[in-house]
Amino acid sequence: MAAGSGDMEVPAGCEHYTRGCELRAPCCGKFYICRLCHDNKETHKMDRFKVTQVQCLKCKHIQKAQQNCENCDNIFGDYYCNICHLYDKDKKQYHCDGCGICRIGPKEQFEHCTKCNLCLPLSFRGNHKCIENVSRQDCPICLEDIHTSRVGARVLPCGHLLHR
Repeated sequence: MAAGSGDMEVPAGCEHYTRGCELRAPCCGKFYICRLCHDNKETHKMDRFKVTQVQCLKCKHIQKAQQNCENCDNIFGDYYCNICHLYDKDKKQYHCDGCGICRIGPKEQFEHCTKCNLCLPLSFRGNHKCIENVSRQDCPICLEDIHTSRVGARVLPCGHLLHR
């Protein structure tokens, strides 16, 4: 809700994210709350990095991707990444340049391992078996991508990753 507006807050988001805008998919031009909702309905995938426009859920104004609506000051997300175009409630997210995507933190408790190509808790520093690019492989159980998954992964003592 805009400060001092007195208007009711617009219900925001989807099952994946809490946000006050829809993303215009650069592939098809359609508006979706998130890339996952888009990918579930379409026969192609949305490239979140190519998003340039959003539509405010409160006033319906279409504008460049940014944190607040330029028309009504609606906040699109407590957290906003201008690289991933991720809008969400604050979960202590941070953008990891090594991973190339946003991670849930807090950042101070994680470190990017350049060999594993993965953000790991600081408690793993010098205390894990590195497997080169381990997060860029699919989960051996469900066969889904581990790197961009919203499902947490577990690092096994052998260094491999599995979805929780």
